[in-house]
Amino acid sequence: MEGNSMPGKRRVSIVVLKAASVAILLLLVLWGRVFYGSMQDYKTGETFLKENQTIRAITYFDRSLHWYALLNPYMERSVERLWEIGEKAEKEGDRRMARIAFESIRNACYGTSHFFTPREEWIEKAESRIKKLEGEKAHKTDGQVEVGHPKKNPHPRVGWSVSVVVGFLGWVASSVGFIVFAFRKDRRGGSAFFKGVVWVCLILAFAALWVAGMVMA
Repeated sequence: MEGNSMPGKRRVSIVVLKAASVAILLLLVLWGRVFYGSMQDYKTGETFLKENQTIRAITYFDRSLHWYALLNPYMERSVERLWEIGEKAEKEGDRRMARIAFESIRNACYGTSHFFTPREEWIEKAESRIKKLEGEKAHKTDGQVEVGHPKKNPHPRVGWSVSVVVGFLGWVASSVGFIVFAFRKDRRGGSAFFKGVVWVCLILAFAALWVAGMVMA
């Protein structure tokens, strides 16, 4: 009995090892894609900044911030560039431009938060400057108050933020499950085809949930 159980345990160990390897590979590929996207957007923002196209530069620095990944240096660089743009605009009296830059920092940091909020110190600094700019709204010479932009709630929707995490983890797990299933030697008959379709549907469903969460959060 022990001799018969050993091959079974060995097969289980091999399957677990393959699943773990595939999961790590998927995570590395995903991290690389996020890192590359953040780097490209940051470089594009730098190009526009050198060409004095400040609004377009802010747009790409903001995009770079939304490519959230651990150990991604371009997120910090994008925050610093947006802060520099905001401070420069504020000194030059362009409060609208300054507010756009500071709000981009705040909203992007909130937008990448899930179970925790990254870069809370930047959020606090940006909100402090935004409140200062709101308190300095100048009155026009005829007594009319300058019209501001409609306020938008910067905080992410908790439900959609959770769906990002659930969707991502579900996508990774279902992808690993499908790969392990595809390499099994005992796949036979119509039931195997049905199980394969189920795995593919799970992959697509979790991927859709992941993307929807990122858009709606």
